[in-house]
Amino acid sequence: MPVINMSYHSSQRQFDPQALIAMGPQIRVDVLPPSIVQKWAKNQNINVPTAPNQAALLDTGASVTGIDEDLLKKLNYPPIGTANLSSPSGSSQTLVYVVMLVIPSRSAHNFPTNIPRIRIDNVRAVSVKLTNKPYKILLGRDIISKMVMIYNGPQAVITLGY
Repeated sequence: MPVINMSYHSSQRQFDPQALIAMGPQIRVDVLPPSIVQKWAKNQNINVPTAPNQAALLDTGASVTGIDEDLLKKLNYPPIGTANLSSPSGSSQTLVYVVMLVIPSRSAHNFPTNIPRIRIDNVRAVSVKLTNKPYKILLGRDIISKMVMIYNGPQAVITLGY
């Protein structure tokens, strides 16, 4: 089982539980089209946009994965339908997309390039408004349920195993 450790530190580069409290458990993620679309695009010699190295919050309070609506607009992936979304601010209808996620990002600077990545294909992600947030993706329980997550608050470390 590959294991990823993410440490949270203050400006003095020391482990800082307050940094973890302020930021929440975050990881860098690549957003790509589903593998079937990638294969089709390759056969057609078409370049399909991707969104590498996006900040994602591990959100145990979210049942599904959400991606910022502005990021989805830039990717120009077609929605596959709509869904009802309930949040603390109320209920609304939102668009649903299918994507592939690579965790952690292949281009994240703080992860070695030789560690195994988890590729989760055909993720149904809902469009959410994350305009003023430091992250563009909410990794919900649909994704977290595929991993072992340890939240070590006193040491300011999050461990993911998959």
